[in-house]
Amino acid sequence: MTELSPAESTGTAPSAGTATRQPPLPQSELAKLRPHVVNLSDGKFSSTGAFTTTKKDVDAIFATHLPAFAAAQGGVVPVVFYAHGGLVDEQSGLRIAATQVDWWKSNGVYPIHFVWETGLAGAISGAVGDWAHGRRGWLDDAKDRVLELAARFGQGPAIWGQMKHSAEAASAGDGGARYVAEALAAYCTAHPDTISVHAVGHSAGSIFHSFFIPAALKAGVPEFATLSLLAPAVRTDVFEKQIVPLCGNKVASLAMFTMTEKLERDDTCLGAYGKSLLYLVRASFEPEEFSPILGLEECLRADPVLAGLFGLSGVSGSPGVGGAADIIWSKTTTGPLTSRSTSTSHGGFDNDIPTMDSVARRVTGSSRIQSFPATRDLGDELWPVPRPAAPRPAGTHHALCVGINAYPGGDALFGCVADAEAWATQFTAAGFAVRTLLDAEATRQNILLGLLDLVSSSATGDVLVFQYAGHGTYVDDLDGDEAEAGNEEKKYDEALCPIDFRDGNLIIDDDLGEIFDQLPDGVSLTAFFDSCHSGDGQRRLQLLPADVDDLSAASAPHGRRARFIIPDEATSKKYRAKRGTPARAGKRALAREVLFSACKPTEVAYETGGHGDFTVVASLLVMPSANRLTNAEFLAKVREGFASQPRQNPDFNGPRAAKTRIFLAPLVSSPAAPAAPAAPAAPAGQSTGAAPATMSGAITALLGAAGIDPGRTSTGSVDPGGVDTGGDENGGTAASVGVAGAVGLTGSEATAGSREADAAARALAAAAFLRAVADFIE
Repeated sequence: MTELSPAESTGTAPSAGTATRQPPLPQSELAKLRPHVVNLSDGKFSSTGAFTTTKKDVDAIFATHLPAFAAAQGGVVPVVFYAHGGLVDEQSGLRIAATQVDWWKSNGVYPIHFVWETGLAGAISGAVGDWAHGRRGWLDDAKDRVLELAARFGQGPAIWGQMKHSAEAASAGDGGARYVAEALAAYCTAHPDTISVHAVGHSAGSIFHSFFIPAALKAGVPEFATLSLLAPAVRTDVFEKQIVPLCGNKVASLAMFTMTEKLERDDTCLGAYGKSLLYLVRASFEPEEFSPILGLEECLRADPVLAGLFGLSGVSGSPGVGGAADIIWSKTTTGPLTSRSTSTSHGGFDNDIPTMDSVARRVTGSSRIQSFPATRDLGDELWPVPRPAAPRPAGTHHALCVGINAYPGGDALFGCVADAEAWATQFTAAGFAVRTLLDAEATRQNILLGLLDLVSSSATGDVLVFQYAGHGTYVDDLDGDEAEAGNEEKKYDEALCPIDFRDGNLIIDDDLGEIFDQLPDGVSLTAFFDSCHSGDGQRRLQLLPADVDDLSAASAPHGRRARFIIPDEATSKKYRAKRGTPARAGKRALAREVLFSACKPTEVAYETGGHGDFTVVASLLVMPSANRLTNAEFLAKVREGFASQPRQNPDFNGPRAAKTRIFLAPLVSSPAAPAAPAAPAAPAGQSTGAAPATMSGAITALLGAAGIDPGRTSTGSVDPGGVDTGGDENGGTAASVGVAGAVGLTGSEATAGSREADAAARALAAAAFLRAVADFIE
């Protein structure tokens, strides 16, 4: 099954250009590198590409090239093993080696570069590059979180996981780095006290060395005299397991060069992400969201073992004191010559002259070195050049409809694709631009990225719909966000079942909540789930469903069938392995989306006769209800259709005040939005309005009704809640006039300030305020 790229899955054109690259190194340059480069692919010696490596090449290093260099130098010769970062591809790795080899040799050091063909930058750009540019114009603080979610829901974890696997595999089994480790150990045994061994790792190179160093020591290398890590991207738990026990013993001296927290947060990557790559790795690439990363100051200080190792205390950026290892914060321009760094970007450390000079002094043990040559930063080659994308017009209506029948094995359903098509027909008639994901298209990645695109591309005044028909289930709550004080009973997350859910690719309520949390102010999102355990998107405590008799009963295409999967251990195990042990998400303070679900959490949703029972009733009510009924009235009409079959009771999830909102109507008006069809007059006593969209809007209305102008200018203004507080020609406020008009007062009566008008206006505003308060508390 082929997963869609974000551009394919969202129907958007690519918004990033190609990166600016230098031409490949000529063959003459590659030939000069052969005694100093070990090229690896997927952990094995590379047999393809611009540069190949074989066992004979490694044998020649230790049998011919290193002995000749050592003889020419005399004394103990430092041998440095350099592992580049995970962003670079083969050509960039070779160019790094070409830049450094002569410099190392001029300082009496024999360099061996591991070029391990990761190419992570290109892979990340291909996976999430389109998300880095153009979504909502990136005018708010949500941009970084949207990009993190796009990377996490897309190919980010798979790409990063493959890179980590390559790093570990290189030093295991028949890996190329293990062969190098064994050849090095044999050389040390045959030529004792003639070389010292050193390691330098930049970014993901720290992951590579976390496995190479133990492998080399196990093979018989006496010790590593120095280990220098530049902006390390290794997880703290991996580092503590693999390297920390060796510090001060088999790793005689450890130094880490990295940025302070402020500089990490001032860095950028992907041309749009507003923090360093390490933050993106932490949030999006590791199985556990927000995993601690060694190169991040906040992670170091929060870990007692590492804080003790580096002697950290005091304020941010303060030097380590009394630790067994050194930490050098960028920027450090004074102090010992072995402890200076001025890089202001994650990718810049291996081009930063003070950093590289400090590393060379540590390796050689001398302050008299040839300084690192000034080179062009490779950072401008790593990421594509962005092309701005045209923002989507505000006030538009968009829907994503998902239907899955073709589950493998005995999980097949028969009415979900027809359901999605039925909903799509109704939404199209109601003025929505509709996109569908059916059967094989409906993978976890495509559903989540499609939904994220729906949300992240929206703007104030938009109306969004997300519809899902398929299996639902429940899974173990891994992050504890479903727990209740005083209740130790095991808790579960509700989950949707994409077409690939048997591979552990479930969509839980936390995933939906993460996306719904990115809704811009003033955007309406309504979801319709025709499944069991639909996931209310609000991370509320859920109970197990009632017992279901014979879920597969009458499983013929036109029989009655439950849209529910009993979670089996194999699927649950794969799910836990892919998700890791997530950081606790916590409960959402305020949910703004609305969900109509086919049944209550403890019930089962059914399909009969080629359609979901819920869809048959609810979809046909879209047109008669849109822009006319409230959400509560829509739900009541749906429930009327189930009065004769109480086994399934459609439910509503959302803010309490959302029940009074107009069904599928904009939360706020937008100048760019087409005029919505006029709603018919409501019966006597029936409300057709909605509570103010935000707390600030309710407060403004209350103050205005009391005669207090909260921000009037001569030309009028709009408060953050979207309530027009512009002054009228009589000196009153638009809020007060609007409220007065709502109770049937003329402009003159309102302006006269009659006690009855004032009292009625204040009462209405107070009621609106209280509704908003109740909504906020809920």
